[in-house]
Amino acid sequence: MSGTEACGRTGSFFGRIGTFTADGNGKITGGVEDVNVCSGTSTLVLTNSSYSIQADGRGTLSLTNITGTTNYSITLSTISQGSIVQTDSTVTAGGSFQKQDTAAFSITMIASGYVFDFSGVAFDSRNNLVQQSIIGRLDADGGGGILNGLFDSNTAGVLSGQLAFPSGAFYQLDAAFPQSGRGTANIAGKNLTFYIVDSTRLKFLSSNLDFPEALVGDAIAQLNTSFDITSLNGPFAFLIGGGSTAGPTSTAGRFTTDGAGNLTSIVMDENNNGGLTPLPSSGGTVTGSYTVDANHFGGGTATWTDSKSGTFSFIFYLASPVKAVFQETDNNITSDGSFLAQTSGPLTALSLAGNYAFNWNGVSTGEDDFVGQMAITTTATSNISGAMDFNLFGLGKQFFNYPFNGSLTLGTDPTGRNTLMVTTTPSPQTTYKFSAYAVDPNTTFLVGVDTSRVIAGMNTRQP
Repeated sequence: MSGTEACGRTGSFFGRIGTFTADGNGKITGGVEDVNVCSGTSTLVLTNSSYSIQADGRGTLSLTNITGTTNYSITLSTISQGSIVQTDSTVTAGGSFQKQDTAAFSITMIASGYVFDFSGVAFDSRNNLVQQSIIGRLDADGGGGILNGLFDSNTAGVLSGQLAFPSGAFYQLDAAFPQSGRGTANIAGKNLTFYIVDSTRLKFLSSNLDFPEALVGDAIAQLNTSFDITSLNGPFAFLIGGGSTAGPTSTAGRFTTDGAGNLTSIVMDENNNGGLTPLPSSGGTVTGSYTVDANHFGGGTATWTDSKSGTFSFIFYLASPVKAVFQETDNNITSDGSFLAQTSGPLTALSLAGNYAFNWNGVSTGEDDFVGQMAITTTATSNISGAMDFNLFGLGKQFFNYPFNGSLTLGTDPTGRNTLMVTTTPSPQTTYKFSAYAVDPNTTFLVGVDTSRVIAGMNTRQP
């Protein structure tokens, strides 16, 4: 999880990772968490904790440690994963959780190529804490050694370019918590704590050795192949978020690669502190291209230019030919996320109908975090209903079990821009308008297109 905490009279970046064990009957029987807060970092053991789950997958989680109890709203997308938002008055944060594979709690199981995406705050050249994004890849040797480490950092819009890891890269498990999958590592020159989800995913947080820096992110297994320009061939949807010199920013869209370095069918919505940039612009045309690094480790670049709105530039590291971590490299922007291959099957009102868990994060007067469940039907209008919990940090208010309705309107080409509208029904009503980019019938990327807030997130189909 990452978000904002009250630190004195200001908001401060906040990070949390950890593990908990649910007993299937409402009790949390154990766990441990690491937090990076403005007062320092801590490793905390969980005791006397509990959870609840409703029939629609929505629920609550209360975790108690020596410092007190923290409270969360959650929504399950399946029985093995879900979304989570902290709902305390002094902290708001959003994130995800996945069921762990305890058989993977061995250093020998971390033996693959991995791509990673870490974001948060770090020191710039003038020793100020600013926004930072780091994406890259590495080979873990199954014994704590790291080979072929490459990364790109974006520190408040200042780009490092692709760099090799500094000396001293490693990973190791923590013998103090053998049942947790907890470990420590040095990756891309950063000291980190991690938790193993399974052999294909690890979750990371900056450790006390780098405090007050705070970076949060995941590493996912990379396909063991030699990547080249032909590795990307087909349609993709993407979602990235972060900040700029103007304020918070989020962007979603889609593009098609041809296996030869050309990008076509580029559609995009950017919300930069309430300033909206849709592509193609009115009366404009968009052209683009991409490269894949000659070293075959999966790094690459993507660039597109709108004849009226200008050029947008990105770098990526491929986990496979259908998935990558993605970072914007334009001036004064620090933004990252991912792109995923779009479905080869039809996207229709019928194929998109169903129940979805969702998690949205954004900024209005302060950070806003939402989690909930919606049902989408094939009715032509007002075809969305559901309920959500959300934490509006700027207002210091939390809302629970808030009903809403709305509509999903498909565009002429549903692989491009669609429109999702959600309106809370209690007074005073609030409407959230999104451009929706479907990855497939199970996953949709969302970017808010209201000028009063920046918000983005994802809808994930429930079984």
